[in-house]
Amino acid sequence: MAESVVKTMDLMPEYLEKMFKDLMANVFQYDEESGEFSGIATESPLYGKQIYQAADGSGTTTDPELAALDEAGNPVSYYQTADGTYTTDASLAELDQFGNPIFATEGGVAPPTKIGFTDLQQKALDMLMGEKDPVTGEYSYSGLGAYKPYLDMAEDLYKKSEEAIDASTAMYDPLGQIQYDMKDVLDAEGNVIGQEKVAQMQDVLDAEGNVIGQEEVRKGGYKDYYNPFVEDVIDTTLADLSDIKDAETMKSRGEQIGLGAFGGSRGAVADSQFLQDYLRESARAGGELRSEAFDKAMGYSTNAFENAMTRGQTAGQMFQDLGTGIGALGEAAQALGFKDINAAFNVGSLEQGQLQAEYDAERQAQLEEAYEPFALLSYAADMMQGIPVSGTGLTAAGTPQGSPTANILTDTLGLDAGGGDGGLFSLGAKT
Repeated sequence: MAESVVKTMDLMPEYLEKMFKDLMANVFQYDEESGEFSGIATESPLYGKQIYQAADGSGTTTDPELAALDEAGNPVSYYQTADGTYTTDASLAELDQFGNPIFATEGGVAPPTKIGFTDLQQKALDMLMGEKDPVTGEYSYSGLGAYKPYLDMAEDLYKKSEEAIDASTAMYDPLGQIQYDMKDVLDAEGNVIGQEKVAQMQDVLDAEGNVIGQEEVRKGGYKDYYNPFVEDVIDTTLADLSDIKDAETMKSRGEQIGLGAFGGSRGAVADSQFLQDYLRESARAGGELRSEAFDKAMGYSTNAFENAMTRGQTAGQMFQDLGTGIGALGEAAQALGFKDINAAFNVGSLEQGQLQAEYDAERQAQLEEAYEPFALLSYAADMMQGIPVSGTGLTAAGTPQGSPTANILTDTLGLDAGGGDGGLFSLGAKT
């Protein structure tokens, strides 16, 4: 039985084989002599090559071994500027959102990042939490705590109202109201724990001007309203009464002389009576004038005291109303501040979203540019799969042959089996 083995091989056309080899060499290639790898698949398209200052003065280079070195022996890097040029001065470089200078690169894709708070958003946060003045060190509030200065002012006004009302409840003192000062109350360690009223004191002088003691300082009282001319009126009245007395005395003596009784006991009794009448009338007139002046002074001083108390109560109520209004103003200021903060933050959010969208769009364009060579290779590979390939077939067939010796022996045996005459080994016919 014969067997055959057939081998078939399809060969790529030479031009297509060359194209495929060139394509693969661009993707990945290994040099056996140098041991180096090359091709676009050996480097990530995401990372760009940093640009350095060339050591030979030719301009720029991406090879750090060919770069110029600084005093510390490091390659001199270029930075990107806002106008798209390069500079070796980091102070002139364009800054990222975190304030770091941006290195100049060739190719590559910007790393993914998230746009942080914009200046307007940061300003809104400063307004909310309080912004410190770099000169005075004080905080200005537009949001949280914006009511505080207004509340402090309202508290001061309420304290003034308490003082005014407290002063208006004092009892009237005809000698005058004692004046007080506020004095700090300290604990054993010298810390202020409160305040108390202390009467104001003044020196008491004698006729020669020597200090003989102290007394409270008073304000008001009837003495401040006592008519200073009362004593002059009294003196004038007493002088008039004295003149009347003298006139009556002279008249009585004239009558006594006419009757021949001058110098007698009757005249003495009459003079004594005139004197008593004079003294009694003088005392009555002086007392009435002084009493009237005192009553008027008391009335004036009482009215003045009551008016002062009324004004104090009115002032206390006014301070309370004003404090309430200022407190409400603080609440309104804080509410309006919150509106400003919210508006500023919302506008900042729009700005943040726009910057993020612009950054993402720019990075997407960089990704497309970086992966463009791979897209072309993929397109070429797809194109090659669709090219009709006409190959040539080579068939090799082998059929096993029988042994020549075996054939001869077989034929011989066959002839011998024919018998007798004519055989190959026959010597002749048998008889």
